[in-house]
Amino acid sequence: MSAQNVLVVEDDTALSELVGGLLTEAGYNPVTIADHSLIGAAVSRWKPRCVILDGEVKATGASRTWDDAAAIRRAHPTLPVVMFTADGAALAEADAGTSRRSRAASFAGIVSKPFVVEEFLATVKSAVDRSGSIETSPSPAQADTATAEAITVFPDVGHLGTDWPDTDLIGMVVHELRAPLTVIRGQAQLARRHIGRDPAKERLAIDTAIEQTDRMAAMITELLDHARLASNGLSLRVIPFDLVSAVVEAIARHDYEVTPRISFERPAANVRVRGDAGRVAQILDNLLSNAVKYSGPVDPIEVSLTVEGDQARVRIADHGVGVPAGERDMLFTPFFRTSRTRHLPGTGLGLHISKRLAERHGGGLGLEDSDSSSAGSVFALTLPLAI
Repeated sequence: MSAQNVLVVEDDTALSELVGGLLTEAGYNPVTIADHSLIGAAVSRWKPRCVILDGEVKATGASRTWDDAAAIRRAHPTLPVVMFTADGAALAEADAGTSRRSRAASFAGIVSKPFVVEEFLATVKSAVDRSGSIETSPSPAQADTATAEAITVFPDVGHLGTDWPDTDLIGMVVHELRAPLTVIRGQAQLARRHIGRDPAKERLAIDTAIEQTDRMAAMITELLDHARLASNGLSLRVIPFDLVSAVVEAIARHDYEVTPRISFERPAANVRVRGDAGRVAQILDNLLSNAVKYSGPVDPIEVSLTVEGDQARVRIADHGVGVPAGERDMLFTPFFRTSRTRHLPGTGLGLHISKRLAERHGGGLGLEDSDSSSAGSVFALTLPLAI
């Protein structure tokens, strides 16, 4: 076992990869997990010289950093823990070290998000240099558990109602927006370090920063839509348009492989509906994006359009991960991610926003069918026909 293992507890995939890469370049062996409940087992198995602890937000909106750090200190008094958070109040409290919980946590170092690479590495080095050894032997069950890496980008809201306190929501949003911002800053610093020396690494860092900028922009757009829908402040430009053409165009935006995987069972004639064509395209994009994201790379996706009474119905069927039976009632709740999708990027807002938009059109969106054995889902969008 390497004497330079560093345990990184970080729930954002891109940020975890950035930190892991920095630690590797600095000569450490990073061990990354995303599930805070696995910290004890990971420490026992990998015997790290330092723990870098992300300020994960609980379902209540509060940070669990303090409790996790205190638990580590109780179990392993000589193991340094570095606070790694975007919460300015928590950083100030930890730096002062006068509160009861800051004394219990006893952080060996503090790193804010976004961070300066040199300061981050210096903080880790200081913590590693002062660390002691850990003699805890893991049980077989702990060793198996510690290998799990279920990355949860947003908190589990399975036990919450739909009315999330605004202050908790703001705290969660700030936490999540800071993650891509931290990656952008870190990658920009990496690019600067490699200018003129390693063009491949320089390009990779810039490309990653651009991807995270796009991620942040999409997240902000979804948050704004959510806020506008919640306040009834989102307006629609309702006109008659052909839904068949809208579905064809949406499929083209998501099916660009050499061998098409998305089939479309279309009616013989045009199907004219009334609605905001841009918002309907947004709903279709979300449903098709989810079908692609949560299915295998060659799994087929079937789309059909039918007319039923005074409504048009679009069905999108995939053969992906499905939705567990016990989680279907929460599927359209803001920020909810199912246990089968939390390891993939996403905000948990797309389906909620799409359903609300469909309802604003006088239609609906629902989960028509889902195989609990991980064999796919069928979503159905209904829109009123143009009279």
